[in-house]
Amino acid sequence: MPTGTRITGVDIDFLSIPLDRPLVTAAFPIPAIDTALVHVRTSAGHTGVAWSFAFGQGKVAALVRLIDDLADILVGADALETERLWARMSKAVGFVGRQGLAALAISTLDTACWDIKGQAAGLPVHRLLGGYRDSVEVYASQGLWLDRSRDELAKEAQGLVEQGFRAVKMRAGLPEEDEDVARVALVREAIGPGVKLMVDANQAWDLKQTLRMAARLAPYELTWLEEPMPYTQVDAYAIARRAMDMPLCTGESNYLKAELMTLAGQGGADYIMPDLMRMSGMTELVKAAHQCESLELPVTPHLFMEHCLHLAAGLPNVVWQEFQPWWQPIMQEPLQVVDGCVPAGDRPGFGIVLSQEAVERYRV
Repeated sequence: MPTGTRITGVDIDFLSIPLDRPLVTAAFPIPAIDTALVHVRTSAGHTGVAWSFAFGQGKVAALVRLIDDLADILVGADALETERLWARMSKAVGFVGRQGLAALAISTLDTACWDIKGQAAGLPVHRLLGGYRDSVEVYASQGLWLDRSRDELAKEAQGLVEQGFRAVKMRAGLPEEDEDVARVALVREAIGPGVKLMVDANQAWDLKQTLRMAARLAPYELTWLEEPMPYTQVDAYAIARRAMDMPLCTGESNYLKAELMTLAGQGGADYIMPDLMRMSGMTELVKAAHQCESLELPVTPHLFMEHCLHLAAGLPNVVWQEFQPWWQPIMQEPLQVVDGCVPAGDRPGFGIVLSQEAVERYRV
């Protein structure tokens, strides 16, 4: 074992990062970003940083406890052996199940080890993955929520374009379909024809309503309609994809690559949207992305832009990164959007530098 990458300890912080105002989706309100933040440390002084989150401090308290339990597997091991460590952690949670909190816990530890891999090699993770591009096209996902009035919606949409975004995502799923359609029309007018528009319904509709709303929203030239139905209804997604003219995007709620491959294999999406923590970390996420490439399916990661933009920069079929700045308040240097893109950067690992003052401020 290279002595420099021997894991000597794992530190876990419980943070609650407040929002300026609660966010409202068709699924649930979001009052704060409750986060389990992990530092994996090595004998040579490398520190790998990653996190998972949940909405509700009780859930994150349970997540922290599970991460602490799994951390025993890492201490004394080589951080470079991500396949071995991922397999050991996966086996350790077999009795309670590999989805849910178990996946979220494994994700933090696995992803932190990938951070160390890059640092030990002196390379950013996107170079380790293949170095396909130097910057990543992003879409603004931090606004245009259901609680915004029509005036707020229009001003917010215009503001995002003025900030340099060339694509924005808004939410749908209100009780009145006419209001959803009117709000999509309003945002399209506010951003103009040259800016891409995505619409996320957060699993609010059934198949019939999805097909009806896709037809009603067609004039507004959506880049994709995202997760309109319950994510478990793979057959319905396959039917909708065949029937709809606009692209369909889903996958963020699916766990592990097997579920994503079932979705992809049945033709349930035009864009596959894997979630880093539901994939149990970078090790499984990279495999899922490669399998999607074999099916000629583009991938667009869900959240975790600080880590996942490296996937998008490293691999050719990862085509978008969601820009959601929930964890930017704890960064020393927030990510910058330059003409609709975020530079991948050249710092080793994921290049994350935390503000210790902010971590202290948000610690529970």
